[in-house]
Amino acid sequence: MSQEALAKLVGTSQAQIDRLEKGQRKLTKEWAVRIAPHLGIDPSDLLFPDRARHLESEEVAAQIGKPGDRPMTIGQETGRRGIPDDASAQLDVTAGMGGGGLTVISDGVPGRSGMTFAAEHVRDFWRLPGDVLASLGLKARDVIVVPVQGDSMADTLMEGDFVFVDTRHRLPSPDGVYCLTDDFGGVVIKRLEVASHPRDEEIVVRIISDNPKHPPKDRALSEIQIIGRVLRRFGVVG
Repeated sequence: MSQEALAKLVGTSQAQIDRLEKGQRKLTKEWAVRIAPHLGIDPSDLLFPDRARHLESEEVAAQIGKPGDRPMTIGQETGRRGIPDDASAQLDVTAGMGGGGLTVISDGVPGRSGMTFAAEHVRDFWRLPGDVLASLGLKARDVIVVPVQGDSMADTLMEGDFVFVDTRHRLPSPDGVYCLTDDFGGVVIKRLEVASHPRDEEIVVRIISDNPKHPPKDRALSEIQIIGRVLRRFGVVG
């Protein structure tokens, strides 16, 4: 099995699997439990002898649990695991920071389904009313939920709000509020508008914070990763 294939099954990045194989990352009991079922072996077989004896069969069973108890993921190879079909995944906005960035498993097909993410980026799930999704022309799997951090979008969005993102919408047209990755691999919410002219050779996007304390930045479209367009928010009324 290739590193890429194993990474997709486990719900992580190929870089993580490579680091584990090279010993650059500690092969913990948690990693052994995640990887072993896909290799058809016992988790203790992956551990060094002095650590394997501490991994009792009951502990393995408890950590593996039922299929629905495994780490939540919506990976291309693993499918929807741990997330009900009528629910939308909530991303961990800091999961990619310092670890190689947000792992996008599949870009998805516009009009059919949104992108999918590695398991370490899925923190929880939300169930939105069916009539709300229908009014937006969306299915639950098209939407991700992202918590807002910081004050860069105040007063439009406040820290502690949750935004609902259409992951099928991957280009900044029309101008509006979008979810994208930042320079550190985390997830941020920003206002985007196209700053270049139609005849320009390269499309330039202006990344805007609604809080005037944070200056805008211009980036080439090819340099940014748009996760989707923000449709709605859930927050405190005050």
